Formats: sequence, structure tokens, C-alpha cells
Amino acid sequence: MVPTDRVSLSVVLRVVGGKPFVRRCLKSLADQVSNRPIEVIIPYDARFEDIGGLASEFPRFLFLYMPKTQASFSVSSPAAAHECCDQKTSVALAVARGEVVALIEDNAVPAHDWCDQILQAHKLPYEVIGGAVEHTGRGALNWAVYFLDFGRYQLPVSEGRVAYLTDVNVSYKRNALESVNAVWAQKYNEVAIHGALRKQGAVLWRRPQIVVYQDRGLLSFSRQLSERFAWGNLFAAVRVREMTMTRRFLYVVLSPVIPLVLTARMAQKVLASGRNRLRFVVSLPIFLSLGLVWCVGEFLAYLSGRAYFQQS
Repeated sequence: MVPTDRVSLSVVLRVVGGKPFVRRCLKSLADQVSNRPIEVIIPYDARFEDIGGLASEFPRFLFLYMPKTQASFSVSSPAAAHECCDQKTSVALAVARGEVVALIEDNAVPAHDWCDQILQAHKLPYEVIGGAVEHTGRGALNWAVYFLDFGRYQLPVSEGRVAYLTDVNVSYKRNALESVNAVWAQKYNEVAIHGALRKQGAVLWRRPQIVVYQDRGLLSFSRQLSERFAWGNLFAAVRVREMTMTRRFLYVVLSPVIPLVLTARMAQKVLASGRNRLRFVVSLPIFLSLGLVWCVGEFLAYLSGRAYFQQS
């Protein structure tokens, strides 16, 4: 642990990939936090029990074992895994002592100056500051998943006020996070937290100098279809809680055109940036398939007002 009472930065590592991904991410972080008032917290549960073995390799980091995470979704669904991860994150946020709290996922490797860039960014007055997500994986499926999830965060991106930031690369001032404690006390969800903060007048700020590099390794197309449906469904289920019936009806009606909008936006981004154009074209059929499944998940949540996998 950090040998001082003052902690300038707490890094919470969200475990979604498993031990090899955690080790890869922590190796990059280890060089950045050495002899500095920065702590790294890794919450994990029984699904990733072997991660505890990394504690001896990274003795300065805090490994939090949580044997009793429990989802309100059917156990085998991707939604359950997502919710358990959100529960672990909330516990880590409660434990974190930093003046700034940052989140990263294990399938992303932070740039060599990631911690420095976050601390520098938080000299600005903005409550929530996120960065860019680059891709270092291989294969059309990996690129399609990246474009769908993080294409909007691909460099180049401008610095400024934005409507969305990704929990793969986001940071909060401590007082801002504490001001919406009730929203994340049981489970972390960036859509809900950022919405609550924006209602208070907080600004979501994008800073392109804060970069992580995503690589999810070998992926399964069938698994990705399940994930897209579950995550799109969860995303909409959170949003629908704050919607008026009129707005909800509008989303139901417009849901069928969302895949076309997503594709058009991503194509515009890729063409304008001049980067990864061929990769986007090659991965486009998969991108469209995954986008369609995501939107079906969204549609069902807007229609029913709840998540599909939610247990009654």
C-alpha cells in the first residue's frame, strides 16, 4: 500500500478479462505508481479467484476479495457478470482514499503517463474527466467490437465538454463522487452516476492526452452477440428510469433506425480521422450484426421498462 496518509490518486481496476489481463495492466501501472502517493485497488470475486495469486507479485497494490457478489439477473447471463463487476467497483470506490479516483478495465493497458495525465487534468475545475481509447487487438471481430464500444473515443478526439465518457478510462474528483454516493453505494453504473452529476451542474470533460490501449484477446462471435444484447439492454434499462413516457415512446419508435445511425456516425468518424479505414470496412458486416443485436436489447428495455434478464 501507499506509505502515506495522503493519497493523490486511487486507481480502481475493474476485472472483466481475468488474470492474464490483470497482470498485463498492473505491470504498466507498477512503473507509474512507484514511490508515489498513488494506490491501486483490484476488487475480484470467486469467478476470478486466481487473481489473488498476483498479490505477491504486486505487494503495493490492494487486492479485495469479495466472495458474495450476487446479481439480480440470471446467473449465466452476461448481464449478471456485468452487475457483479459493478458491485465490486462500488466497494472499491468506498475503500479508495484518493483525492482523485480513476477507473480502468483489465483489458486496457494505460499509456506510460496515464497517471500523470489524470493528475494534471484534475487541476482543471471539471468534476469528471475521461480520455481516449485506442485499440491494439487483432482480427475483424475484435475491431468490430472496438468500433461499436469505443469508436467514438478513438484518437483524434477534441478536448472539451461531452455528453458521454467511458468507464474504461474515466476519473472523478473525490468530492464530486461523494456528492452522488447514494447512486453508486450498491453498484457502479457510469450512465447513472454521470446523469446524477450532470443534474447537479457537473461537467463531463474529455481530455485526449489520457489514453488507454484496449486488447480483449481472442473473442467468440456467439459470446459477443450475447454481450451486445445484454449490455444494450442494461444501458437502456438504466436510461428509461429517468424518461418521461413521451420520450420513452419516442425511443421505442426510433429504435429500428439506431443501427443505421451508429454505422453512419462511426463511418463519419473513421473517414474524418483518416485512421483504420480498411479495418472498419473489413469489420463492417460484424459491426452491423453486433449493432443490430445491441439495438434489439435497447428496444426491449424501452418497451418493457426493465432489463430482459432481470429476475422477478
